Amino acid sequence: MSETGVRGRDTLGLATRVKALAVADPVLDLERRKPLLTSRDWGGYQMEELALTAIDTVTLKMDFDDGARHEDVVAAVARVAELQMPDRSSEEHADAARWVLDSLVNVGTVDRGFSHIYGLAFEGRYVSHSFSFKLLREVAGHDGRPRLRASNEAIAVLVGAVDIDIASEQVAADAKLEALVRRGRLTDAYRAAEMALRRTVQYAEYIRTRLEGMRRDVRSLDWVRDVERMQTEALEHIEDRINSESTIKDNLVRMMDNSTEDATPAQAAELIAILEECLRRHAALQANLQEVGEEFRAEQERQTFVPPPSRSYVDLEHQLLEPALELPIRWVLPLLDRFATAATPPSRPAVVYLPDLISGLMTLPAEHDGEDGLIIEPEFGDAEDVPMFSDEQYTAVESLLARADADGVRLSELLKTARHLNVAKAGREKLDHLLALQVLGLFGAPHYDPEHRLMLAALADERELYDEVLAGNDLLVIRGPASTAPPIEDRRNGAV
Repeated sequence: MSETGVRGRDTLGLATRVKALAVADPVLDLERRKPLLTSRDWGGYQMEELALTAIDTVTLKMDFDDGARHEDVVAAVARVAELQMPDRSSEEHADAARWVLDSLVNVGTVDRGFSHIYGLAFEGRYVSHSFSFKLLREVAGHDGRPRLRASNEAIAVLVGAVDIDIASEQVAADAKLEALVRRGRLTDAYRAAEMALRRTVQYAEYIRTRLEGMRRDVRSLDWVRDVERMQTEALEHIEDRINSESTIKDNLVRMMDNSTEDATPAQAAELIAILEECLRRHAALQANLQEVGEEFRAEQERQTFVPPPSRSYVDLEHQLLEPALELPIRWVLPLLDRFATAATPPSRPAVVYLPDLISGLMTLPAEHDGEDGLIIEPEFGDAEDVPMFSDEQYTAVESLLARADADGVRLSELLKTARHLNVAKAGREKLDHLLALQVLGLFGAPHYDPEHRLMLAALADERELYDEVLAGNDLLVIRGPASTAPPIEDRRNGAV
């Protein structure tokens, strides 16, 4: 909780520090979530380092107009993963890199954002606020494919601060870099130069985000109060940064010989390369800012003179009801059905929550009042249980199965015989079905006759049943001594 001073100001800066912790939490959470991946053994990877590598790569590869490609970020993170676990395969390194990247984008959520609750004490009351942010965002590139951009919060993770004035921090970064170069400490100057480059990218992202609001709705901004003031301040700031970084670059070339460390020309060349990248980004941002006035006027014309969307409404009485009443029912029903289908919005299906479902199933039913007249007790009459097959049919099937011997008889032959038996027409109907069911039962459970020590079984081989009504294997029905009856083994495709 923060103490407040004049106008509710956060005098202790606790809210700012809580936001800084909240921004770092998704990065630290990767290490906590790593053991939960039971299907993958990623214990040796340092996920925070991979996450910072991903944010750093996106930050340095994106510019004012375009972002970083997914494959470039995955390749950069996979290289660091390979250094951490050199004995693992390249496929695993790439999988770990993609998992880290998806986690930073927050794939799987609706808005792909993170949120954290913090509070401020104002006039003796503690008020909670929600801090929503994103680390990496997916945007459309020039070719229509997705690109990655790092947010201000993500860059704040790299530079170690959030909710600050970016321009002031950029001035401080350049001043630190200039002091280190003047003193000849090129190793420390290299780290400061990298920090200054990230501040440059962060400031460009800050300006681009503000300009996006103008492109979405030009009426939400005032030219004099918002756009022109921002343009003037940004151009002055960029001009100062270009002059400062050009001076640092010249001083670096002149003072390289006075370094107090064992500096090499390679170190100086790396510093100069970073400064040139900063100058290039500042020049690109300056060019975009100089076109803000024309873009503002163009957006005014585009958004002001765009005609409102035309909407047509259906007059249900004159356009639907009266013509429908004049048509025959067989013609109007299909028309009304199509209209109802088109006019009814789609409904989201109900999602069953498993704990609620189990609780509902295990809840005892409520006891109803016996005097409730709305509940009508059904009356069931006696129904005659009509058997599917007659005794005559069972007798006929037993006589057919009695023909089986040690050599066996095919089901197809038994079916032909059953259909030509000299029995009544009512008894011959569905006799083949009863025979097939009985043979199928013998295939699953052979019948043993203890009196004669004989076993009646049905065996399956590769022979297929060719029949007009039934299909499956042409089972072989065998009757023989129980000690010599063939074992029942191959039962695949035995269903008839």
